[in-house]
Amino acid sequence: MVDSEPLWLEVGRAFARARGGAWTGDLARACIGRGLANTLRVMQESLGIRVDLEADVPAMVELFLARVSELRLKPGFEELLEEARARGIPRALASSSAQRLVEATLARFGVRDGFDAVVTGDCVARPKPAPDIFLEAARRLGIPPGGCVVLEDSLAGVRAARAAGMSVVAVPEHPATDEMTALADAVVSDLRAARAQLAFVTSL
Repeated sequence: MVDSEPLWLEVGRAFARARGGAWTGDLARACIGRGLANTLRVMQESLGIRVDLEADVPAMVELFLARVSELRLKPGFEELLEEARARGIPRALASSSAQRLVEATLARFGVRDGFDAVVTGDCVARPKPAPDIFLEAARRLGIPPGGCVVLEDSLAGVRAARAAGMSVVAVPEHPATDEMTALADAVVSDLRAARAQLAFVTSL
């Protein structure tokens, strides 16, 4: 829906810098889609900074929320959502992010009503690449996992969709890895291309 990676990189750098660490793009990319608790654990292990998940997860959420107005919708998202709604296709948003972050992002663009279900990292025991979030989304939609198609921009998300037994179209922000290409039904450059692919994938 949005490319939040650049903003998360800045938030992570500010958070780590305040504790004497240097958060890099490579470290941040390795954490995409896995939730904030995982990001903080990686910071602790890689940078040697002290982390308190109970206090620091909310702290990072607040840093992000303060800048949520900087986010922009990905090109093609609105058209894709509107077409799915017009065709009566049930729609769920499934994210490893905290509910406050997801709801703030949806409110920022006024698209909450475009989804029949919203599942966040707070709703399940395990974040991506575990399948929990996608399985819960399917349950809330009342659709068998095998009847769902996932649009994902991260390898963790592609792995999670496959583990859930769902079809997946990868829309990566960076060049797709060999593993992502092997796991996904299709790898496309943007959501406009994903929209064109959906007729093929949903007919399987």
